[in-house]
Amino acid sequence: MTKLLELLRSQVGYSAKSNGYTKFGNWYNNVEQDSDYSDQPWCDMFLSWGARQLGYDEWFGQFAWTVGHARWFKEHGAWGGKPVPGALVFYDWSGSGTIDGIDHVGIVTKVIGNKIQTIEGNIDGGRVSVKVRDKGAVVGYGYPEKVKERLKARTETISTTKASVRELTPATPYEVGPQAIIASVLLTTLALTVMRARRRVTVRLKDARASSWSDM
Repeated sequence: MTKLLELLRSQVGYSAKSNGYTKFGNWYNNVEQDSDYSDQPWCDMFLSWGARQLGYDEWFGQFAWTVGHARWFKEHGAWGGKPVPGALVFYDWSGSGTIDGIDHVGIVTKVIGNKIQTIEGNIDGGRVSVKVRDKGAVVGYGYPEKVKERLKARTETISTTKASVRELTPATPYEVGPQAIIASVLLTTLALTVMRARRRVTVRLKDARASSWSDM
């Protein structure tokens, strides 16, 4: 996650335009086409943008709605209450402590005692900023690395299963071409001819021996 944190940190100071337009919302229009996201709240789209730039989107998630993003982590078994660098931190400013009440998200860069340092978009009047916060408004944390590990384990299991199936499946017989058939027929004919010749020789030898005994 170091590369992602560095990329997001490079955007610190970026501000939304006066009409609410952001490059992150405009980019998100390529992810979902059900609305124009160019001027919508963009804290989660900012993080999703960073993940997509580095190819992390499959295990990071691509969301504009913070509640949906938190639910996604929970469904993947990657949700908890411990802050770690690289984890997404979800806030509810009203203090309900519920996923349905989440209205903001950032990413943890450092844990400082009982506080966390984060990078957040759409904060401080519509900017990307580094923040140091206490945990009072935190609902929970989503762990992209855990999603990555689960997806990797699932892929390895599928690959192992396929390999086992291939080992148990009888090999497909090779196709026999016309030339092979002709060669087989010729060899069979030749073998029969040799056997018949041997039989004739054997019969003649027996007849010759019988004739010799009768002459005596």
